[in-house]
Amino acid sequence: MSPIVAWRLGAVAVCLGPAVLPASAAPPENLAPKARIAATSEYSARYRAAHVADGKFGTPGADAGAAWAVKGDTHRDGAEIVFAWDAPVRIAQIVYHGRAAFGVGECWKRCEVLLDGAETPVVTAGLEATAEPQPVTLPAPATARRLTLRFVGSHGGPNPGAAEIEIFPALPPPPPPSVLRQRLLDGRLGFRDLVVVQRCELNPTHVYTYHVEDFKPGGGLFIFTPDAGSGTLRRLVDSSQGQILDVDVSFDGGDLLFSWKKDAATPYQVYRVRPDGTGLRPITDHPWHSFNACWLPDGGIAFLSTEKQQFAYCWTSPVGTLHRMDRDGGRVVRLSANYLNDFTPAVLEDGRLIYSRWEYVDRPAIPIQSLWTINPDGTRLAGFFGNRVLSPATFMEPRAIPGTGAVLCLLTAHNGPCRGGVGLLDVTRGDNAQEAIRNLTPEVDIGQVGRGDGNHVRGPYENPYPLDAESFLVSRRGTILLRDYDGRDAAELLKPRDGMGFYNPQPLRARPRPPVLSPPRPPEGAPEPWAVVFVQDVYNGLGPHVRRGEVTHLAVVQEIEKVQLAKLEKRAFGFQFPVVSCGATYAPKRVWGYVPVAEDGSAAFKAPTGVPLYFMALDAHGRAVQRMRTFTHFMPGETQGCVGCHESRTDSPRPLRLTRAVYRPDGAPPRAPEPPPWGLGGFSYARIVQPVLDRHCVSCHDGPGAAGGIDLSGDRTDFFNVSYETLARENRRAGGKRLTSWISTMNGQEANILEISPGAWGSPASRLADLLLDGHPGPDGAPRVNVPDADRRRVFAWIDLNVPYYGTSRFAHGERQGCRSLKPDDLEKTLADVAARRCAGCHDGGKKIPRLPWVRVTRPELNPFLAAPLAKAAGGTEHCGKAVFATPDDPDYRAVLKTFEPIHDLIRRLPREDMPGGEPDADGAKPEKGT
Repeated sequence: MSPIVAWRLGAVAVCLGPAVLPASAAPPENLAPKARIAATSEYSARYRAAHVADGKFGTPGADAGAAWAVKGDTHRDGAEIVFAWDAPVRIAQIVYHGRAAFGVGECWKRCEVLLDGAETPVVTAGLEATAEPQPVTLPAPATARRLTLRFVGSHGGPNPGAAEIEIFPALPPPPPPSVLRQRLLDGRLGFRDLVVVQRCELNPTHVYTYHVEDFKPGGGLFIFTPDAGSGTLRRLVDSSQGQILDVDVSFDGGDLLFSWKKDAATPYQVYRVRPDGTGLRPITDHPWHSFNACWLPDGGIAFLSTEKQQFAYCWTSPVGTLHRMDRDGGRVVRLSANYLNDFTPAVLEDGRLIYSRWEYVDRPAIPIQSLWTINPDGTRLAGFFGNRVLSPATFMEPRAIPGTGAVLCLLTAHNGPCRGGVGLLDVTRGDNAQEAIRNLTPEVDIGQVGRGDGNHVRGPYENPYPLDAESFLVSRRGTILLRDYDGRDAAELLKPRDGMGFYNPQPLRARPRPPVLSPPRPPEGAPEPWAVVFVQDVYNGLGPHVRRGEVTHLAVVQEIEKVQLAKLEKRAFGFQFPVVSCGATYAPKRVWGYVPVAEDGSAAFKAPTGVPLYFMALDAHGRAVQRMRTFTHFMPGETQGCVGCHESRTDSPRPLRLTRAVYRPDGAPPRAPEPPPWGLGGFSYARIVQPVLDRHCVSCHDGPGAAGGIDLSGDRTDFFNVSYETLARENRRAGGKRLTSWISTMNGQEANILEISPGAWGSPASRLADLLLDGHPGPDGAPRVNVPDADRRRVFAWIDLNVPYYGTSRFAHGERQGCRSLKPDDLEKTLADVAARRCAGCHDGGKKIPRLPWVRVTRPELNPFLAAPLAKAAGGTEHCGKAVFATPDDPDYRAVLKTFEPIHDLIRRLPREDMPGGEPDADGAKPEKGT
């Protein structure tokens, strides 16, 4: 029985301690902790020389208090570290562990070993740029009280040093022979050669930016043949001026696909070469990135492409999404409608593609990089694992473990490089379950699925590749390892060379070709641009919270992509640039329309294709009792079905029956959603919601004297308008509920991802919705307003879309904060000057002036900082207790008001997207036209 099968049967416990490797004799004592340690340079108190003997190695991206580093501006090219003992000690070997937490460039290049103050080194050794331990062995053991290590040169990093330095009185015993290694050398694993990529270690800022960050030329594509020594390398492709990202071996073992950025100015392209080095040619040749390619069972190629111009909402990188093409690069088809990044596709044994994707449908941005499957023609998209897992943040590089049904993958964070731990997933134990994850690298803390945000996960592993049910290959900081799943046997096959590591190990052999699920679509006779969706029973997954008969419609909603590049330093409300909401939805929304739900809970309808969609279950008032908080997408002509709302992916449908939605007495086919009255443009608060407030609320709720202090006017503010500021951004409580219940997508709010109870969010949990439904009763209980159903539905839709303000990601003011802010540039300086002179007596020297978090841009005289100090007789509120400004002609009053003149001039010339004449959204719906 294989270890994987045993684990799946519950016979093998998950390892909780360090990996168990073959037993060997105890190593000699490390003498370094007993020495007094000093260095000629220390970067700071957190990078003392003594840290080289504290037993701490640090983690990627974090080694403060665990490593020694020099001040690079003075000692980047060399430094000395001295170990001194009270009595002579015997020294046979020094083991140097380079400082590699922030890249291997901070390793030293050469080490000279000097004893007892001698000027001539007893040995000099070259050091590689690697996190792997590097032994420096003396020609013969020597006795000394003082050991000096003189480091000369570095590998280019800013502050070189060491994570640890071990000093041994004798050579460590040789490790026991690896059974796996011998099986490989004997050919019993079914291959003798490996395909490997040599390159510099990649250290991008995020797991989704590896295609556009940290380019470092060097290396190439190689065939590696292990032997009893260090093995032999045969170069297939020289990439001395470029960078090869990854490689994939064809099912027959006769062709290699690889992603190659030939130089700094060229995007990644997909190339092909034979294992003998012949036939090198590009498959793609585009001005955009094409990468992460893998062979498909039908002979085609799946890959990621940034052809469609769209960007991460919370960053600046172009988005790569899943595509397919023919073997020669023809007939490119976009399979994924993601508006964020997809990652690392591979083919499962049943012929489906498995890949990772990032999304944040009303969720914070860090945790969810989960695994999905899709047919190679783009149909049958389905979640596979991790769509409600908080930690680890990212599952990527998934590959099927032959004959087991399990998947091997990388477990890592959101920020930082694509390195971490290695996990084995058994989705039969649950598609978000802790027990479904077996951490094969228990030295890497992957966290708990229901806690934190997973961004702490740091480890040295990448590119895991399963060989069979008992062993796999993996790269550990550039060293290729052969390991078993139980952690009992591991062999180093190939170590870094020439300052570069080796990655993406794959056996050069034929492997079973999975079945072809569906042929690629012919270019002629394309079907209509709709899919047909069947829902068997929306109540499956909603009970007991939702009564049968309560759901009357489904809303079909699209998340709109970010189409303009903006500067990171312009971000606001967390990482929004452009700003779309006050920290709620990242993406603008488009409501495609509504479809009826039959009495038995079934629904059948047409859905648009090629766009990211999610559905909301609505009650008779139009309130969302449940929402997906993830998206799906369809191909033209596809027919797709689901069991219900928020059912488990592993749920089976009830026995087939003829549902009311499918059976129609008139025989009519499923219909497209009924469009909303406001049209198919992006959902603009100013265009769709504000007119409702103007008709029914503003007569009482306008300006500084608004009833209850609730100002619902449409005056524009620095980022939004006044009513949005009141209802969403300020969002005070009323009647025990917040005015609007929305989901925060700010970092630190990840726990809300797990709250999926029906009615927990949105209009059912919002006091504003209650007020609209009951007519905002007065003290006598009688309704004070009668808001028509159609108007109420607009407000409910806005709340349930997670309170978007802008209906477009386009912006005209990219140089301003959030790409939207209209706050006057000189306002704060002018206010501070006036307050210091006119308000000091009441407001602590003018430093603590009460302020709202927003600034009114239209009708600026209604801002409290102008209205409160102005005399009532002059039109102010005099909330300061006495008039500071007797009339609007006061020079200081006019100075503050004058700061708005440049902004008013700007918006006359270049209106913001929520203003008359502003940029239309992607569908051309003009925001200024209230309907």
